[in-house]
Amino acid sequence: MLINETFLSIQGESTFAGWPCFFIRTTGCPLRCRWCDTAYAFHEGSDRTIPDLVREADSHGVSLVEITGGEPFVSPELPDLARALLDTGKTVLIETSGAFPVPAGLDRRCRIIMDVKPPGSGMEGTMREETFQALMPGDEVKIVLADRKDFEWSMKFLDRIGLPESIPVSLSPVFGECRPQDLASWVLESKRVLRIQIQLHKILFDPDKRGV
Repeated sequence: MLINETFLSIQGESTFAGWPCFFIRTTGCPLRCRWCDTAYAFHEGSDRTIPDLVREADSHGVSLVEITGGEPFVSPELPDLARALLDTGKTVLIETSGAFPVPAGLDRRCRIIMDVKPPGSGMEGTMREETFQALMPGDEVKIVLADRKDFEWSMKFLDRIGLPESIPVSLSPVFGECRPQDLASWVLESKRVLRIQIQLHKILFDPDKRGV
């Protein structure tokens, strides 16, 4: 399996924010989001076996593992890796965009964290409404926003897909570009049940450093 990097860190986003987490970053992503902070994962990587990745995850003694990217859903070995991690008792998160369908055979004990890509990302045209409609209880939606336009677009998108209230939605401002205070105002004005997050890993660690 082509893997860009693995590392132990603090989960910075989602309802699991703040938890120690072992990250497995896959190589490759067809999207090119304007604010992508892991462009090095588009091409860099090395072959790793699934048993080796599971052993490394176990060696850190944490129960939470996130498979991220890149874009994990374009990796054909993803279902096998996820199942192997789940079978050791890990809680497995998979961070993905809404551009790709849930892979056939993916063990749905996994918790999918699906990103909405608003206009500020430059990738809004890749969003597949049917992919979001396939989410299940335990899954989550995450949206990174650059401005008020992104917020308004995202709210219309959520209304259009009919996302059930059982799927939590977390909003984060683009680091260094969108003021968290502004995002808070938009959420309060909307009177919606939304979670505001500030990308915690970029505050705890150097935001330009890999493997955090």
